[in-house]
Amino acid sequence: MVCKYTYLVLALTIFVFFSCQKKAEPILDTSEFILQDGFSIKLIAAEPLLDSPVAMQFDKRGRIWVVELPGYMRDIDGSDEDLPDGKIAILTDEDQDGQMDTRSIFLDSLLAPRTLALVYDGLLYSEGTNLWWTSIENDQPGQPELVDSLYVIGGNIEHQPNGLLYNLDNWIYSAKSNARYRRKDGVWLKEATSFRGQWGLTHDNQGRLFYNSNSDPLIGDYVMPNVLIQNPFQKIKYGLQQRIADDFRVFPYQATAVNRGYEEGVLDENDKLTTFTSACGPLIYLGGQFPDQYYGNAFVCGPEANLIKRYILENDGVKTKAKLAYFDDEFLFSKDETFRPVNLYTGYDGALYIVDLRQGIIQHRAYMTSYLREKILTKGLEKINGIGRIYQVVSTEKVSPKLNDYSKFRTKDFLPLLNNKNLELRMLAQREIIFSGDKSLKDDLVKIAMKDSGYLGRIHALWTLEGLGILDDTILSDAFKNTDFQQVKQQIIYLSTLENSNESTPIFQESEERNNQFYNLYLCHYAGKLNTKKGDELWLDLAKEYSNDPIYCEALISGISEREALFLKKIKDLKNDSIYFMLNQVIFNKKNNEIQAPQLMTKPFLDDRTAGFKLYNTYCVACHGYDGKGVENLAPPLYPSEYVTGPTERMILIALQGLKGPVTVNGKKYEMNLVMPGIKNNPELTDKKIADLMVFIKNSFAVGFPAPINEELVGGLRQKLEGREEMFTIESLEKWMAENLE
Repeated sequence: MVCKYTYLVLALTIFVFFSCQKKAEPILDTSEFILQDGFSIKLIAAEPLLDSPVAMQFDKRGRIWVVELPGYMRDIDGSDEDLPDGKIAILTDEDQDGQMDTRSIFLDSLLAPRTLALVYDGLLYSEGTNLWWTSIENDQPGQPELVDSLYVIGGNIEHQPNGLLYNLDNWIYSAKSNARYRRKDGVWLKEATSFRGQWGLTHDNQGRLFYNSNSDPLIGDYVMPNVLIQNPFQKIKYGLQQRIADDFRVFPYQATAVNRGYEEGVLDENDKLTTFTSACGPLIYLGGQFPDQYYGNAFVCGPEANLIKRYILENDGVKTKAKLAYFDDEFLFSKDETFRPVNLYTGYDGALYIVDLRQGIIQHRAYMTSYLREKILTKGLEKINGIGRIYQVVSTEKVSPKLNDYSKFRTKDFLPLLNNKNLELRMLAQREIIFSGDKSLKDDLVKIAMKDSGYLGRIHALWTLEGLGILDDTILSDAFKNTDFQQVKQQIIYLSTLENSNESTPIFQESEERNNQFYNLYLCHYAGKLNTKKGDELWLDLAKEYSNDPIYCEALISGISEREALFLKKIKDLKNDSIYFMLNQVIFNKKNNEIQAPQLMTKPFLDDRTAGFKLYNTYCVACHGYDGKGVENLAPPLYPSEYVTGPTERMILIALQGLKGPVTVNGKKYEMNLVMPGIKNNPELTDKKIADLMVFIKNSFAVGFPAPINEELVGGLRQKLEGREEMFTIESLEKWMAENLE
């Protein structure tokens, strides 16, 4: 007998399901945009389907899974940022017209979500400090698994891990993080990797990672992840985290409000931004829908200037360099100052997709200067939030792309996609085959690895075999013998270090070929990892050849961890070369136990400005206001104020000891009815917390870059004040400083 409550639960479930769906009216206007000739832009999702989107991913059905972050700067004061109102929604194009028209909520009430990845037949996503994974059952979340409770170790939302990129090597990487993740036999693995970037992460056909920081538009690694960090005592300076783009200039369509626009050189004579200040969301375009000259180009978001920049990548030996695609122009402009591109993606259709936060404020309150605050309020930008857009950019020179439905594919059907020109389709095929666990496809994958007409399919077949756990030394050797593609050979060399290949294989026997610089770079690492007589001979030969090339030297030293002293003796004839000095430094670091390789963090922290922002809201806002302009008859302004802009020690002393009596700020005399109490005796406020508070006040209310403030400075001044009970007046403060400070 069916319980009567079953029908009630069913009815409620149906109600909730349909209440979570929204139907969108078509929005087609894209007249705000100026694109390069030969391209068109289409709005495929907008409000009410979107609310503050920051990241997205397509699923096999062509639907968009999107992360929404409405809690980011919902007002000028950054209020209620700890409110759990983030969401992950699914957008669907029901009528197949190329525009998303329905929305359903997959996860709700999330605290500051920033990123997601559809992996292992489930969803990986961030929330608060945690990284979670949940299975997906009929578009509903299953039981969540905690992957990492320390995914976030500090910082505000601008400086917290994001990106979650499934790379060629079957590890998942994040920007603003030095951890990588992988799931094997139902268990999540976490390893240290190199720290990368700030917001957004992308990769190329060889599995190399690219990223950026707010003012540095394109940074990257010259080799695949973790190749160069195998020696814990070696500091990597030349092969990782390298500046790819040396030209930071932007050419905006219009003047925009930026955080330190008062600094010389930030704006030009027309108040237009001159160089990046909020670069984010980089993408190496490898989609195939754009003309061939765009394949492998880098695109970078400039939300502060309402544009997207294009760089052309070129190889200089093993180095990658970027040059501007246009001078005094950009790939895409918007005439609307609220166009905020924050992430770029290549779709399974080969098109370029833009996630537009579409918000007036993009600067977190912890970093916002009073200059920017006034600009935002003057322009009314603080009123624009709670919306969002996703755009599709396509080449008009090629056939209009279409998002296919791959959800009906059998695992075997994905095999042909391993050699597709579109990297995202190749990665989809690689993931789906690995996640299926179908090892019966081994022969098919081996055939692709040996005989595929292109190098891309061979590379992905090999890494798919690795992901399935069925790659072996014989396959690697045969694949090495059966290819002339140097791109494949360098991947095999690296895979051989993971599979513990030995000197009897054709890989080693043919390694003396050495006619490709990228191949030779991986070979340097491989020779050291062999740990055999012939391997050591190869290592020494390579060391002599590349003794003064620091990138190759790093690869050579990375492979010989625990055998540094032995190899130092072998290169005694190279005492004046880079390899000798670098190896000596590693031995010195080892002797002093100075670990240089990335290490996983074990406890969280809060960065100084974010901590200071929270402290200011707790202890200072009531009297000095969110904007620092003071409260009438209660407290004088901090902005503008010579007591904030002036000597740092004076500001700290006032905070520690307190202030009474009249004070003149910017020529105006304030007869305060209330004294400002000192905080030096508050047991909750440590030297570190007070330093953080001062950092925030200096950043927010002083013009110019603030002088460094640390807990040692605060502690030293607190010690000098020991025994003093009386608050300062302005006169007694100046006298005390003259007598006690040099």
